[in-house]
Amino acid sequence: MARITVIPPDHPKYPAIKHAKTLAWIKTILGYSAMGGLIFLALWGFGFTYKFQLGFGMLWWLLPVVMWWFSAKVALLITKSVPADPAIPEHKRLIDIVDRVYAKSGLKFKPPVYISDNPLPNAFATGPIHRKAVVAATKGLFDCGMTDAEIEAVFAHELGHVKNYDVALNTFVSVLSMIFFSVVDGGVRILMGSIRWFKKTVGMNPEKNGFLTGVLEWIITAVIFQIVSQFTKIVQAFVVRSRESGADASGAEMTGNPCDLATALLKLVAYVEKNRPKGRDAEMYRALRPIMTIDPIFDAVAEEPKAKTLWQWIKGVWKYLQLTHPPVSERVAMLEYMNGGSCPRPE
Repeated sequence: MARITVIPPDHPKYPAIKHAKTLAWIKTILGYSAMGGLIFLALWGFGFTYKFQLGFGMLWWLLPVVMWWFSAKVALLITKSVPADPAIPEHKRLIDIVDRVYAKSGLKFKPPVYISDNPLPNAFATGPIHRKAVVAATKGLFDCGMTDAEIEAVFAHELGHVKNYDVALNTFVSVLSMIFFSVVDGGVRILMGSIRWFKKTVGMNPEKNGFLTGVLEWIITAVIFQIVSQFTKIVQAFVVRSRESGADASGAEMTGNPCDLATALLKLVAYVEKNRPKGRDAEMYRALRPIMTIDPIFDAVAEEPKAKTLWQWIKGVWKYLQLTHPPVSERVAMLEYMNGGSCPRPE
């Protein structure tokens, strides 16, 4: 198959698309820097006395790496996806679309195509490296009125994830998060185990008040780790959102038409708004949010009403900081910027 190149530098849309890709990478670097800063602060706070030791604790560092290497198999298993069958017209349509996108992607290895019977329209790409990547669509992707060009734009976005090694980038920030937790855990244990600390700070002698000391240790440790976990979630979500923006830009570069993805996103989220997953399905999608095209749990077509009180504003900001995808309204606005003008709205 003759490979088609992406839009060239002299294309009128190229500067805006390049700017969007650069901005996404800057955000990714900022996210990594923030996680590195948290590790440095933890080491500094405990006097740089933490020693990385081999043992059971290292398993927590290796877990994200193992999940990264088997990410494709895990995602296909959870979504109950099976190889697309060319003998089925719907599957053949999907295979042909992926073939056209692959020809414009610049990838050396064509990811195998899978399909899931799930009625919620969505698509995802995952895999540790280009050679082991897979792409998949749910059956519902064909039930929300998207054209072939729009579905092609969706898979250009997904192959953008593959091309940019986004699964690896998101995994490595999780490894840094685990290192941060290990440093904090070691420091807190030393702090809580200090008899002098209890005597000086709370006037409690662990030798005489063993039970109360144990309860206090548990409460303080729980509070510290709750705060720590929120910091790491925010940083990880920031990185994941930046990679979603990067995949949007890479997909627009492949197709040369950012509006196809914009209208596809609007159709996807409009359908999801009317058919929210519930119960066990909702929990499954909650776990798979980072690898989906849109966030099927939290995304919305229209922006939420502006906060009327400070508390509403704080809650809105807090929710935004933990999103795995930029809101569709933001993504559409950026795609329109890459397009050089507004995109049509689906009826």
